[in-house]
Amino acid sequence: MKGVRIALVVVASLLLQMNLRGQDKGSVAIRLDSLLAGLPAEDPVLTGGIMEGIFSLGEEGTALLCSRIVPAGTGDDLKERYAVASLTATLSADRDDSRKRAWERQIIRYMRLSSDREVTAFFMRQLNLIGSDDAVTALADYVVTPGLCEDAVMVLQSVDSPASAELLSSTLSSDTCPCAAQMMVALAERGYESAIGSYIDWSIRGSSSERAAALYALASTGSPAARQPLLRAAEEASFRRDPAGAVNALLLYARNAGLAGNRKEMKKITGMVIASAGGAEAASQRIAAMSVITEVMGDRALKMLVKAAGDPDPEVRGAALNLASSLPGGTVTKKLIRVYPKYDREAQLDVLFALGERGDDLALPLMMKAINDPAPEVAAEALAALARLRGSEAVGTLLEWIMKNDGEAGHRAAATALTTLLDSTGTDRVAASLPESRGQATVTLIRLLAWSGRDKYFDAVYDFTGSSDMAVRATAVSSLAALSSCNDRQKIIELLDRTQERGEAAAIRHALVTATQQCDNPEKGSEVIIAALDKDPNRKELIPLLAETGGRSALKRVAWEFENGDAATRDLCFDALLHWRDHTAAEVLLDICASGNKTFGRPAFDAYLKTVSESPLDAERKLYMIKDIAPHAGAPDAKAALIYLAASLGTDQTRLFIETYLSDPSDEVRSAAEDALGTLKPDDH
Repeated sequence: MKGVRIALVVVASLLLQMNLRGQDKGSVAIRLDSLLAGLPAEDPVLTGGIMEGIFSLGEEGTALLCSRIVPAGTGDDLKERYAVASLTATLSADRDDSRKRAWERQIIRYMRLSSDREVTAFFMRQLNLIGSDDAVTALADYVVTPGLCEDAVMVLQSVDSPASAELLSSTLSSDTCPCAAQMMVALAERGYESAIGSYIDWSIRGSSSERAAALYALASTGSPAARQPLLRAAEEASFRRDPAGAVNALLLYARNAGLAGNRKEMKKITGMVIASAGGAEAASQRIAAMSVITEVMGDRALKMLVKAAGDPDPEVRGAALNLASSLPGGTVTKKLIRVYPKYDREAQLDVLFALGERGDDLALPLMMKAINDPAPEVAAEALAALARLRGSEAVGTLLEWIMKNDGEAGHRAAATALTTLLDSTGTDRVAASLPESRGQATVTLIRLLAWSGRDKYFDAVYDFTGSSDMAVRATAVSSLAALSSCNDRQKIIELLDRTQERGEAAAIRHALVTATQQCDNPEKGSEVIIAALDKDPNRKELIPLLAETGGRSALKRVAWEFENGDAATRDLCFDALLHWRDHTAAEVLLDICASGNKTFGRPAFDAYLKTVSESPLDAERKLYMIKDIAPHAGAPDAKAALIYLAASLGTDQTRLFIETYLSDPSDEVRSAAEDALGTLKPDDH
């Protein structure tokens, strides 16, 4: 179907070309209107066909199209503007230059004819794609016109011919130049040298942005004539950062000179910048200078970078190491290793990080030595660097280090590094190391297994819940939740039976809930907890767990405990019902309301409404539940709450239900019913 549409457009276009001769202006307008009606088209191919049709209308047709572009607010020319822009884009890719030039002439004509600035700018922007030296000539007046100068410069940039550069240059030296900064940037991007005199002039008398553009343009030329003006500007800024970017411009000049082969000039300028860049506030200037030196000199800059890597300023130190790391080959690694002992502690940490990132195995001996450094921070950084350097091959070394050392900071670093490397095989190696571990090593290995979250390691960790080492036992207990499965519930219950410490009991209960929630069937999930209650009725602390595991049997047991327990047990059971994992607790709350219990009756009513409100049930089912509790809404405020909940459902049956309360004896209830009905849409009845 799409191919048929394209064919029709092409055929129509050919027919149009064959029949245009002799047509009057009215016929051209009709044809143009017909083509414009197809815009915007469904795809680029159809758009291209329409553009060919418009261009086939000849100069008369394209002139008519351009004449319809009007100032904003004076008419609807949206399709015409779309067509002009699309035709420009289509012809810009045309191999036939004569077609581009024909359209360019039309664009220039209407650009000149327009007296509206925005319309002029619209036509001018078309020249960005199809402009030639004819456009350059046409723009001579506009480059000195405020409000249009910027658009004109953009066209001159896109034309990129000697004529466009000469126009920009001559305008810079004239008395009127409303967008000098943009012109200088445009010329700078071409490395245009013939305007150096103007650049120097603007670098002295211009505004902050104009001075910045002038200095940038001077630096971009790479001409020796630019040196003194740039140096003067940097000296005036005391070789510090300034709005005009004088030092950056001077360094750009040095870079260009160095890349052109004048390394002596580059060294002299960067040396001045570095020597003048004292204090933390000038760190960025030093870094910029080092970047230039490194780009030009390559590995010959290594001596400077290695020295800077020991700088007391962390910003400079980090930049030097980054620049050094950008250089290829083992020489960099060897040099950093050789000077490593001479650095202070902070610099050593940065070097270890850099070597880890570099990934050169030449650094491995240093890493192996540094992981045993007596300074905990050095050992920690070395462990992390080793992991980055060796990847999965570092797992064995890191585990061996954990087994031999006790430092908590180092263990934390080793464990963190291992979490980035461990796969199933690596985690099995952690589990295999666990039986032979002691103290802090055991704690770290257990944490790593818990991090894996794989229930296959539950038994390995469970064995340590009876450890005489308090830290090991606490870690093992707190890790059970992450490793437990439905099959582990009985072991967790047994552990809970043996535990006297309150904190550990809480962690074990959490593990029991987590394990139970792994069961496919909620009834099966809660059965172990219920069995524990059957075995020891005094284990009331298990009741809240049933709220999290859920299921019919759990709900039935909590309801029984509520009816038959003492006051404390009833409080515990009611709290469980309030926090039940789903809406099924509503039926027990309804029974409590129906029982006439004076203590829990109203709280159960309120909890029932909350459960209904938050449940995922549909509106019809919720209304049934509201009707079930309605007979037990005795107090006026209880009825009002019921009415407002019903109104939130917004169904037809809701309106009928609420209307029954319009005759209630209570003013409060009648008022609530009227308010609730007012919130329902008229079409709800």
